[in-house]
Amino acid sequence: MYGGTSLDEQTYHLRRGVDIFVGTCGRVIDHMERKNLDFSCLKMVVLDEADQMLNLGFKENVEQIMREVKQNNTNEVQALMFSATVPHWV
Repeated sequence: MYGGTSLDEQTYHLRRGVDIFVGTCGRVIDHMERKNLDFSCLKMVVLDEADQMLNLGFKENVEQIMREVKQNNTNEVQALMFSATVPHWV
């Protein structure tokens, strides 16, 4: 899910239920704010191109999403970070 497309259509699909959700930081936050996401049964969070997201200024967005995941899930959630190049600071 990403911006520039209909939130209503995305919301419709989310309410029908999904096993896998893929989205940009901004669109994930859009759906979080609209209470369209239920993290209570979440098992895994995957950050692709993690170093680039952090490099481009999305650190606060990633932290906001991860806070929401932790607050709304009693299970331990596995977080995976992928990138072609991961500098030592990540």
